[in-house]
Amino acid sequence: MGKEELLKELNKLEFPQQTRSNVGGTYKGFVLGRITSWAGTGDKAGYRKIPSIKTGQPKYKEVYKLARQLIKAHDPNFKYTTIQFNKNHKSAKHVDGRNVGMSMMIGLGNYTGGELFIYNEDGKTIKKKAITKNRWIKFNGSIYPHKTASFSGTRYTLIYFKN
Repeated sequence: MGKEELLKELNKLEFPQQTRSNVGGTYKGFVLGRITSWAGTGDKAGYRKIPSIKTGQPKYKEVYKLARQLIKAHDPNFKYTTIQFNKNHKSAKHVDGRNVGMSMMIGLGNYTGGELFIYNEDGKTIKKKAITKNRWIKFNGSIYPHKTASFSGTRYTLIYFKN
């Protein structure tokens, strides 16, 4: 159990395309766990916290189990509701829109570069350049703008957060 086993499972998956303008447009990724989604009609319409569609799909079961085991082994007290999985995504500078509090992130794969630039709240000055490969990073992405440095190779990132 660990990073190697999870990486093996990630390499087996076909990552779907996602589009989010705040992080740089279209990229390969998916979310497992609880999401905030618009649901209902009329007086019952509104945002709801529900499991993502992919959370219940059998092809994501093993990777979800392994990702939960990985964070538990690293920090059994870290509370999260959601895991964002990305493949080869170089995010633009952004602030996370629906995340609440601290996030934990780790990069896996055979890549070089891909550090995470975390800016001061004003978004003008880099506060920290964090190495992501096989290293946990804890930061508040809902307050501090952040972006991905250039990289080469195959890079997976997992971001654990509350929404």
